Amino acid sequence: MVARTNQYFKTKQLISHHDGGPPQEYLPLHTDSVLSLPPEYQQPPKEQPFCAERFCLPYLQNLASSATKINSKQRIDSFCIGGLATFDSKNFGLDCSLRQWSAEEAAQGIPRHEQFPIYWYATGPSAIFRDYIRMNAVQESQRRASAAPRDFSILIKREKSNYNFWHSLMEIFALYMTLDVLRLTPNPATKRPFFSTEDFANSQVVILDDLLDGMYFDLWTLFANQAPIRLQDVSDATRLNLENIIIPLPGGANPLWHGDWEPLPCDRSELLQTFARRVLDFYKVDDDLEQENRPLVLTFFDRTRKRRLIDQGLYIERLRLRFPTVDIQVVDPAAMTFPEQLKIIRHTPHSTMVEILPRGLTQKGFRNLAKYLGHKYFSSHADEHHIDNAKGDWQSDDVFIEEDRFMELLAVAVKSMYNRGLRNEDVN
Repeated sequence: MVARTNQYFKTKQLISHHDGGPPQEYLPLHTDSVLSLPPEYQQPPKEQPFCAERFCLPYLQNLASSATKINSKQRIDSFCIGGLATFDSKNFGLDCSLRQWSAEEAAQGIPRHEQFPIYWYATGPSAIFRDYIRMNAVQESQRRASAAPRDFSILIKREKSNYNFWHSLMEIFALYMTLDVLRLTPNPATKRPFFSTEDFANSQVVILDDLLDGMYFDLWTLFANQAPIRLQDVSDATRLNLENIIIPLPGGANPLWHGDWEPLPCDRSELLQTFARRVLDFYKVDDDLEQENRPLVLTFFDRTRKRRLIDQGLYIERLRLRFPTVDIQVVDPAAMTFPEQLKIIRHTPHSTMVEILPRGLTQKGFRNLAKYLGHKYFSSHADEHHIDNAKGDWQSDDVFIEEDRFMELLAVAVKSMYNRGLRNEDVN
């Protein structure tokens, strides 16, 4: 049967008979409504509670309704929103005092202010309250009329590891999830969400640290459309948003840190998929639709500064001889902007990820991430090999793998793509 999408009764459909007879046209019946699908079609994909509570929508829903315990130490992650605020020199002031929890709140495990954890590099709400927030500050300004647009300052203290792309993305990702939770949560006093799409234009990120911008700095503006401002650049003439201040989840609270060192049974992550889609949309990177007869693309990321692959050039040439129809491209991500990196990655249709890990390293982060996004993943470990000037540091030392093992690893990855998408090739 050959069919085109119905648009009420104006669209014709063609029915081709199995006996080879000519197609016959008919006009489908017009209906004003379509009944619900059978229940079997409406069942959401099942996920183990461990996975759903960390990597899927229940993570946001649980945070919107309560605190969420997410690791073996039962740490409770928190973020804060408050207002009206004042600003004096280098501190934000709130005209309120910390109240004591009721017996019911204490029984629910809601952490008191002094119980907020400190995260890596002195980040998170506790560190920000300690260094940048004054309680019981005298409030001189008056709250705006309820009809006026709300404004927000989002206070960000970044990790000193912001040169590490993964740490930086985890911080930005944590902010996005914080704002998602606020969009899910109604303010009991106003019945409005604490944060909404209409608030994007009146929101600004305030950078509390003095670190360099880093390559992902513009991503802070996805939900806060006003240009970020650094605390050190604030002067008496600066107009800050003081109606509401938000202290978001820090990067160290991001649930994607779970499973960094062990394989997890989780097959998908709605949180990660949404984050990836938001980043691609922000940079206007479209899906690179696969074209018929387009060669298979293999993208090799060339590490030029540390953790380099010994004899890499020789191996790549042997790989080209082994797979002459594969478009093998070698790129140096450190020499590219982030949007350029994204375009290169999107040019590699579907995806199979190959990782050569340093000898003895059991890190499983990229293995788990590949699964969450529906990619295939293959790995191998480096061989024991004498390397001049080695420091015994897996993060910087070069790696060596025998040529036969390298070729076998890449052959498995390449052949795994032979029947994905429009491809239809035999593996031998």
